[in-house]
Amino acid sequence: MWNLPRGNEFLPRTPLKKLEKLYRNEKDAKAKTRLLAALHRKDGKSIDKIAEIMHQKRPTVHDWLTKFDERGTDAKTDPKRPGKKPLLTDAQRKQFVKRLEKGPSHNPSGLWTSKEVRNLIHKQYGILYGKTNVWNILTAAGFTLLTPRKKHYKSASIGEIKAYKEPSVTAAA
Repeated sequence: MWNLPRGNEFLPRTPLKKLEKLYRNEKDAKAKTRLLAALHRKDGKSIDKIAEIMHQKRPTVHDWLTKFDERGTDAKTDPKRPGKKPLLTDAQRKQFVKRLEKGPSHNPSGLWTSKEVRNLIHKQYGILYGKTNVWNILTAAGFTLLTPRKKHYKSASIGEIKAYKEPSVTAAA
């Protein structure tokens, strides 16, 4: 389990100079850390010594080095993971966006609330999204958040504003 090659036997097709060059040119911090562990192993250090030098746990260092042993220098980065499939298909999203652009029938302003959008998705497609997912769908479709500004409790009333803007009688005389 803990038997990994070290020295020149570790990454036999990759010379130490090439590893050093990869390390120097790497911009991603995580990849640079992994390359440093590979450099130490190529230099002949034990897994325990590398873990101590890098302030990492032994299993973590072992996992990094095992990946290097299996995948070569490509192991400096994690492979891309596909992620979860969206619940709405692309066709459903396009159809849904067209429906949103028409505006809500009960609201003449044409503005939707996130709750209304969530309920509409649930009614039309049987999918119950959370509030965050609804916002992700809306922003991906190009919709933005529109909210009225809050009025400060000390702000002037409409009458006070009109009185301030109207010229005073004494100033005209």
